[in-house]
Amino acid sequence: MDFDRHRFIGWFREASPYIHRFRGETFVIVLGGDLLSDGRIRKLAHDIALLASLGIRLVLSFGAAFPRKTRRSQKTFSEEPPPPVPPVVLTSLMQEVGRLRLEIEAALSQGTDATPMAGARLRVAGGNFVIGRPLGVLSGVDLLYAGTVRRIEAEAVRRHLDAGEVVLLPPFGFSPTGELFYIPASEIASRAAVALEATKLILLDHAPEIRDGRGEVLRQLTLGEARKNQERSTIPLHPLLEALDAADLRLHLLDAREDGALLLELFTRDGIGTLISRDPFEHIRKATLDDLVEILDIIRPLEEKGILVERPRERIEMELDHFTVASRDRSVIGCVSLTPYPEEGSAEMACLALLPEYQGEGRGGQLLAWCRREAHRQGLETLFVLTTQSSRWFIERGFREGRPEDLPPDRRRLYDPTRKSQILISPTSP
Repeated sequence: MDFDRHRFIGWFREASPYIHRFRGETFVIVLGGDLLSDGRIRKLAHDIALLASLGIRLVLSFGAAFPRKTRRSQKTFSEEPPPPVPPVVLTSLMQEVGRLRLEIEAALSQGTDATPMAGARLRVAGGNFVIGRPLGVLSGVDLLYAGTVRRIEAEAVRRHLDAGEVVLLPPFGFSPTGELFYIPASEIASRAAVALEATKLILLDHAPEIRDGRGEVLRQLTLGEARKNQERSTIPLHPLLEALDAADLRLHLLDAREDGALLLELFTRDGIGTLISRDPFEHIRKATLDDLVEILDIIRPLEEKGILVERPRERIEMELDHFTVASRDRSVIGCVSLTPYPEEGSAEMACLALLPEYQGEGRGGQLLAWCRREAHRQGLETLFVLTTQSSRWFIERGFREGRPEDLPPDRRRLYDPTRKSQILISPTSP
């Protein structure tokens, strides 16, 4: 029981920054057809209600299955040309979409004391928010009522979001001539995410993640990497990836069969699905004052164990411009300091530390490589470290043993022989 309690507290603290960050942001969520057909929407509605209660503005787009006689594989829908939509198919799709919409609205209306949605009172808004046009004739084929998005009525949608309502976008576009065109949910969601300046575009479907050759989920990809590997997903991703070209947002691919997938992806640092962004999800950058508390949280346990020399908070704050951090989804997971001694042509690397859950995956080596490059960029020839417990790690990476006499004079005066720290030196050049 005590372990579970501590685990819950740890998770809640990890989730807190995301709760603050997401409040007032717009998320566009695509609900796959399988998700709606197998009854999972009722359980997912609990998580959607939780997001809404945290002040997240939600837009839901959902798909519909083609009639069996005209249905193609999901992969085929990403190819050109798309399947034609004759009047009889359009009528069938209208009936299916109407049924699915009612199921979604019913699920979001739950509110009895026996459910997690007790007191939620979610309101759902829908309407002619998607203006569509026909695709016309492609490759000699008249696609009839197959359409594409002309524009999203963003201001109308925002008014409903401002009122605290969840906006529902069915897979149809309306034309000024009063016609109705079928448009894939992924295209509608992509265009809506751009028009509404959403921060997240989320696909919930049957195993849509991108996987490697062994079948393991690839957790983070840049847009370029995703385009090269999109065939490794079971879902056509092209329309969703287009949104990342047009807006500063992130795309999440989640397996809807995983209970709580939405919450695990959004409120834990590592998530469970595939995250795609234009820029790397994890990167190394110079520290700022906003990083101070997280840096202290990382190095304090190592100071208490005697692995690092204890440094007062004031000293770290004064030397913050020497610090570099490894950042993952805006959270600091590691740090290192680099203090130059330009007159001696050397620099000291210190405070190399990572959160325990991110150790052993090469990030320490990445921070070391960054220090070497930065020192070399500054015209410094050598890099040195003082360590009591990590000498083998540094020696394996090209460091050699040194002596106190090898230290710059200013640093030599601060050297404490009672700690018996080993002095290790490495050239900064490759």
